[in-house]
Amino acid sequence: MWFRRTMLPLCVFFIAPLPPASAEVYKWVDDAGNVHFGDRIPEQHKQSGESVDLSVRIPSAEEQRQAEARAESLQRVAGELGEQRREKERLEESEQAPAQQNVSTLPEEVKPGQGRLTREQRMANYEAEMQRYRESMACFGKYQIKGGGTRGYAFEECESVKKPRYPDVR
Repeated sequence: MWFRRTMLPLCVFFIAPLPPASAEVYKWVDDAGNVHFGDRIPEQHKQSGESVDLSVRIPSAEEQRQAEARAESLQRVAGELGEQRREKERLEESEQAPAQQNVSTLPEEVKPGQGRLTREQRMANYEAEMQRYRESMACFGKYQIKGGGTRGYAFEECESVKKPRYPDVR
C-alpha cells in the first residue's frame, strides 16, 4: 500500500512533464490479407499503406475527478467483499471445529500384558479411522473437477487420509 501512496505520485510527477513520443505509425495489408503496423511501409505495399492517427488526449479535470471517485468506490466495494469473505471463512471454521472435536485418535491401544487388541478395540479403531477418512473425502469433494481429478489447492485445505482396511481382513 505504501508503494502506491509514495511511488505512484513520484512516477506521475516525473513522467507527466515529458512530451509524448511522436512517431509515425503506418498500417498496410499484405498479399495474404493480413494487416500489419510499423514505422515504415514496405515498398511493395506503398499503395495500400496509410498513416494511423495516434493522438493522445489528456483527460479534463472533471474526468479525472470522476475516475478518482470510481476508483475510491471500487476500493470500498473490494474492502467490503474482502470483509464478507473473511466472515464467511470464520463461520466455516467455526462450523468445522465441532466436527473436528468429535474425531478422536485411535481410541484403543494394546495395554501392557495384552497380546493384541480385542475385536471390539479393533472395530473402535476402524470406526475412528473411517470417520477421519469420510471427513477427508467430504472436504476434497468440493474441489473435484468435472471429468475426474482434484484441484491442486485442495491439499492446502484438506487433510489426505488413506482409506482404512477393515480389521478382520488379512
